[in-house]
Amino acid sequence: MKKLLLAAILLLPFGLFADTLKEGVSIQAPIIKDQFEKNVNITPQTKQIIIAFTKSQGDVMKAFIEANPNYLSENNALYFMDATSVPSMVMSMFMMPKFKKYTYSIGLLENEKDVAYFPKKEDRMTVITLDNLSVTAISFQEKL
Repeated sequence: MKKLLLAAILLLPFGLFADTLKEGVSIQAPIIKDQFEKNVNITPQTKQIIIAFTKSQGDVMKAFIEANPNYLSENNALYFMDATSVPSMVMSMFMMPKFKKYTYSIGLLENEKDVAYFPKKEDRMTVITLDNLSVTAISFQEKL
């Protein structure tokens, strides 16, 4: 019994990350809503997904999109943001009204399971390149 318990404890971390997206597979993203409560659809035409995991990365993305306002549409790209660490009251009272003023959609990752699906590196945004829903590359960047 002790050996079984020890094996379960040792293998648990591998099970937690088993569903993380990898290169060479088809994307099976969770249902993600944007700041307007609309579904953000990953379609065969989607070529890139950019994910910001921290406020500073979100600020970098905001500055980039303001400098390149057509980037998302011209590159068939989607922008997602990790919103799991934001208290719901702060999100609803302060962040959502600000996000609703943006001219672009931000897919909000609102639970840990959805965030865990996407690969992540400390202090880097994740950029996923797609071809007909198949992941062709995953890179981690400070800026675009």
